[in-house]
Amino acid sequence: MFKKINLVLIVAIFLSLFVCVGVSDTTGATRTITDMTGREVQIPAQVNKIAIIPIPWASVAYALDGTGDRIAGMHPSAKKLLNSSMLGELAPELYDVPTDFTNADFVVNIEELMKFKPDVVIQWADQEEEIKKIEAAGIPVLAINYGTAAELSGGITLMGELLGKEERAGEFIHEINATLDYIASHTPAKSDDEKLTVFYIRDENLKTAGKNSFNDYSFEKTGVKNAAHDMPGQWVNANMEQVIGWNPDIIYIGNFCELQPADILENKVKGQDWSNIKAVKNGRVYKAPVGLYRWDPPSIESPLMLKWLAQTQYPDAFSEYSMIDEVKEFYKKFFNYDVSDEKAKEILHLD
Repeated sequence: MFKKINLVLIVAIFLSLFVCVGVSDTTGATRTITDMTGREVQIPAQVNKIAIIPIPWASVAYALDGTGDRIAGMHPSAKKLLNSSMLGELAPELYDVPTDFTNADFVVNIEELMKFKPDVVIQWADQEEEIKKIEAAGIPVLAINYGTAAELSGGITLMGELLGKEERAGEFIHEINATLDYIASHTPAKSDDEKLTVFYIRDENLKTAGKNSFNDYSFEKTGVKNAAHDMPGQWVNANMEQVIGWNPDIIYIGNFCELQPADILENKVKGQDWSNIKAVKNGRVYKAPVGLYRWDPPSIESPLMLKWLAQTQYPDAFSEYSMIDEVKEFYKKFFNYDVSDEKAKEILHLD
């Protein structure tokens, strides 16, 4: 009888330990991540809802996670692009994601943010007051830097850690570094006077990429001069008189505006005269591609953008690859997505 009681007691103790240790409730469990500013941020152990304020980074989160299910909020500009990018096709769930918790300047409406109660918010590192405001509401914030390929890779690493997709993040970072090495080894060696001058159009009012922009960095890495390189800042205001003085060899039009090359080549923009600009005379005006997202800001697709820039600027030095093939191979490799030749031409704006 005594042995039976002891046996029952032992079994009961074992079961109680199993319940406490083996299948314990993880509600309230946390982990710590160091963001790109060096801040140690405590976040939930399991992250299910993320509000992503930096415009390109919703596409990065999708690329790493393979789904948009954990994206609980995104920037309105990123959502607007769903209608004309692959992201809308691959992640239709994002059409239902709210955007009215932030605006074009990355300012946050706390009341709207609290409606969907994200586990974590992603914000640009330079938005210090906004970060403080969000954290005061009890929501952890991870800050991401902007500027170079190294900072892009750092952000991808951070996002990979957040999502538990470290290996996937490493694959994209390897692609970025391999592309930079390839571009460096093939770019013609030219003096500053010999380099082509390029002008980037962000909007119809001639806002352009200044010295501190990723575009300036990309132009430098692909062997050309940014016309506005001497203008400090990320986005700077230019005017037609300055453009005439710069007389760029190439003009790129970004995807934050509706302008098309024909608008510049055919001099259709009211109050602007492009007719005597070298790039217009030589027909070298191009619209930046759009795939999963806009290629011109730092993103998962930056390796493609760098190869496109390099070949557009120096076709002889970068003749050994076809951008149509590069597009098809990239999306097949990373997304198992078959891109037709027609779709690749659409992405590259070859029409």
